[in-house]
Amino acid sequence: MQRLSYLLSCALCAFLLLSCRNPAAFEEIVTIPNSAWSKEALVQISIPAPPDSITDYYRLIINLRNTEDYAYRNIFFFITATAPDGACLRDTIEYELAGERGKWLGKTGRYWIDHRLLYRSRVRFPQQGDYSFSIQHGMRADTLQGIGAIGLRLEKMKE
Repeated sequence: MQRLSYLLSCALCAFLLLSCRNPAAFEEIVTIPNSAWSKEALVQISIPAPPDSITDYYRLIINLRNTEDYAYRNIFFFITATAPDGACLRDTIEYELAGERGKWLGKTGRYWIDHRLLYRSRVRFPQQGDYSFSIQHGMRADTLQGIGAIGLRLEKMKE
């Protein structure tokens, strides 16, 4: 009986933890061939405007996956966002991927380190249609070894 109570408690905790996670309204991941991201290789992602995007706020997150072959503690991105009417917004953003002693800040797995990097919060999409995002690395090296994938995630913000 005590064991059953323990199992039910564990199941309830797992359910509560999973239900608190904010589901993605949109997510796309682009694999980088041979885990070598060239400066000329733009990652292009198109996000359709959510139906409630005029009234609700969203969070844009960059998903980045790297290996230990990645030689730097940080990464710079050049990001161009284009609205359906052609208006553009260009950002240069730096993210820290490892601490001063080289410990990765993302979620580490057997071969990969996954990072969820906040790009923008409280975003609205006032026009219906597709918003396109172009992501390019802004590091000095022409090719970044150890970058396996990059993507965008759109999450609806809770009130």
